Amino acid sequence: MKKKYLFIIPLCLFVIDYLFIHYQIIQPIDWFIYHLVQNLKCDFMTSFFKLCSNLGSTWFYVILVLVLVLLKNKKDVWIGIHLLIIQGINRIIKALVKRPRPPQMYHLVKETNYSFPSGHSMSAMIGYGLLIVEVKKSSLKYRKIIEVFLAIMIILIGLSRIYLGVHYFSDVIGGFLLSLSYLLFIYYNTSLYT
Repeated sequence: MKKKYLFIIPLCLFVIDYLFIHYQIIQPIDWFIYHLVQNLKCDFMTSFFKLCSNLGSTWFYVILVLVLVLLKNKKDVWIGIHLLIIQGINRIIKALVKRPRPPQMYHLVKETNYSFPSGHSMSAMIGYGLLIVEVKKSSLKYRKIIEVFLAIMIILIGLSRIYLGVHYFSDVIGGFLLSLSYLLFIYYNTSLYT
């Protein structure tokens, strides 16, 4: 398969994830993982995952993009544009699917919109994913370590949304897959990253 078509794989997996949700095939797995993560609750973990969630918030990305544009390169404004596009896609899908969030009694943070797909997971994949691309192309001394750290941040932000009680596992996976599809599409099909 040509690299420019790689985006189709996570996109198809996203559709499968949605179908598993729609036909309630994944519901037992969602609840198992949800309760498993809920059992980890303690003050330290709650503070840690709230921090992770904040590092995946819209405001964090706005500040990050502004800092990158001012300190490094005007081209980094594209990270902000892609984040806006991803958030727009997320809101449209949430409005169409209308999946309710987990019960409010488990929420550790306030959320008001729908559950699928996770907006934080989508933003983390595109925001930190594009930073991984930037680091990979750079001449930084500890590139591999930074890349691994950024990849771990993507996973922790997704996990934080389950821990904080506002998303199911399939919401997070769906967010990752859809955003990964978008990331692969722009990486292999635009001139910005060649």
